[in-house]
Amino acid sequence: MTHLEAIESRAAERYALQQMNAAEAEDFEQHFFTCFECAEEVRWVSMFEANAKKIVGRKVRATEAEFVSMVALSPGKEPVFRVTDHSNKVVFAVTLPGGNWRAKHVSLATGAGTSRFTIAVPQEDVDGDKVHVLMSARELDPGRHVLTLVSEEGDLEEYGFMVVIG
Repeated sequence: MTHLEAIESRAAERYALQQMNAAEAEDFEQHFFTCFECAEEVRWVSMFEANAKKIVGRKVRATEAEFVSMVALSPGKEPVFRVTDHSNKVVFAVTLPGGNWRAKHVSLATGAGTSRFTIAVPQEDVDGDKVHVLMSARELDPGRHVLTLVSEEGDLEEYGFMVVIG
């Protein structure tokens, strides 16, 4: 298997989620043991699946991991998140501002300012310098959204992102 074939067939993802037959897995292994990029992709997908199991709070079968999308939010960046027919959950991994910043509440609003929700941040959803927010992707409308963290001291940090449907 060439590197281009591995990328086009999503081989690293399928390998990590055990969605390959024995012949495909053997062919991919011959490639990824000599390819740093594919080895990193296998490691990343495996970590994502393990984190998804932890965040969702129940055992996630390999095929279910495909239906959980992770969106990394950090200050100053506005990623585009595509909601597909297969996305039923989304985990926002929100990077906290530096220092001793402790998130107390998180809220989500559309770009027009329509509030979607405001919830307290349970400390079990804080992982080092990140807060994980789990929600149904079907609740997201197309367009810009703003996720706002409120600290215990009342400081605000806003994280924008775009939602595209399809």
